[in-house]
Amino acid sequence: MLRISIQNGPLTTRFKLEGKLAHEWVSEAEKAWIELTASSGKKKLIVDLFDVEFVDDAGSRLLAEMHHAGAKLVGSGPLISALIEEIEEAEAAEIEAVPQLQKRNREQI
Repeated sequence: MLRISIQNGPLTTRFKLEGKLAHEWVSEAEKAWIELTASSGKKKLIVDLFDVEFVDDAGSRLLAEMHHAGAKLVGSGPLISALIEEIEEAEAAEIEAVPQLQKRNREQI
């Protein structure tokens, strides 16, 4: 089971997840996320994972998409901390690779 709540502040919106981000709950979280991002304006988005117990592969992909869209992922515990670090490192590596690919493409032309 997954509980989703949204906490609006003056400068930030917190998308709080509690429980297991797995199986059919991933699509529910994705629907809620899409609705939130459509209405959040320019507020900073924070995905609160402090009370998440488990994340499956689909849930990990959704969190990576959220991070890629500009959301800050926050949480604690060995599983969640490692997952956040993995997502952040993968995106950083992807960003670093883009200039190298562009340079190779220019050299080939």
